[in-house]
Amino acid sequence: MKWSWKDYWLKARQYIERAHEFEHTDSRFAFYSSLALEFLARAALTKIHPVLNADPRSDENLLYALGYDIAAQPRSLPAHAVFLRLEKTVDGFGKVQRELCDYISVLRNEELHTGLPAFESLKESSWLPRYYETCNVLCMAIDKKLESLLGTSDAKAAKKLIGTLNKQIEATVRSKVAAHSKVFAGRDEDEQEELRQTAKSRANSMFIPHAIEQCPACSSEGIIRGELIRTLPLKYEDETLFVDEEYLASQFNCAACGLALNNLEEISHAGLEPRFTRQTATSLHELMEPDYYEEYMNM
Repeated sequence: MKWSWKDYWLKARQYIERAHEFEHTDSRFAFYSSLALEFLARAALTKIHPVLNADPRSDENLLYALGYDIAAQPRSLPAHAVFLRLEKTVDGFGKVQRELCDYISVLRNEELHTGLPAFESLKESSWLPRYYETCNVLCMAIDKKLESLLGTSDAKAAKKLIGTLNKQIEATVRSKVAAHSKVFAGRDEDEQEELRQTAKSRANSMFIPHAIEQCPACSSEGIIRGELIRTLPLKYEDETLFVDEEYLASQFNCAACGLALNNLEEISHAGLEPRFTRQTATSLHELMEPDYYEEYMNM
């Protein structure tokens, strides 16, 4: 025995069918949809390999995933860790999709384990377009179409909702940039210059990986932070080893006007570069010194 992606897929479909017995504004629609999302996520992860779905805190779970008979009840990975692993393994499943999954999962836990009606006041516009987009990514990961999960008519409506995402984000970013630009322009020139110098000083004194980009609202020096994508091959120049690291932008902040862009999509719609490279000098001793990480599940 071992976990089967097909079983998870069938269970996801079962809960989607239950969800669609209710109106989209009904809290029960959101609740059953949250359960379907986790099963779909586990299907995508398990299709890569069942071991990825195993809780690593016990060897028995790993042995079960490999097909061995075990005496104990096997334990799968907690949902949050499932989403983290999908971000690292499935094309199209990024930080935005992971955060949506985490958000829905938290609401589901509140619904099940507290007295709060977690889904009662949830607005469809705040989660459903991104939910369907995430489902589409996960369906593709297991070689399925969204229609196979939702049915033809519901999939057609879902794709229309997915199509609103970029327009919504673009409009939000335009509005955000315009608002910060207006406020900054309303300050006197001396205050503007002082704020620009503060932003420049802050940008040039940061030690964590970042890039400096011109703020689209006030043209000051803003800071882009990101997540490491890959480390490029070492270069040896002038008796020094150089390491180039490539990052995917995830956050932009301007200390002058206060503009904050909170994910890659917002950064891209603001016209800023989505990637940056950071070069550091190192030594053979530093390079070969082993790194020690905390156990994955103790995060």
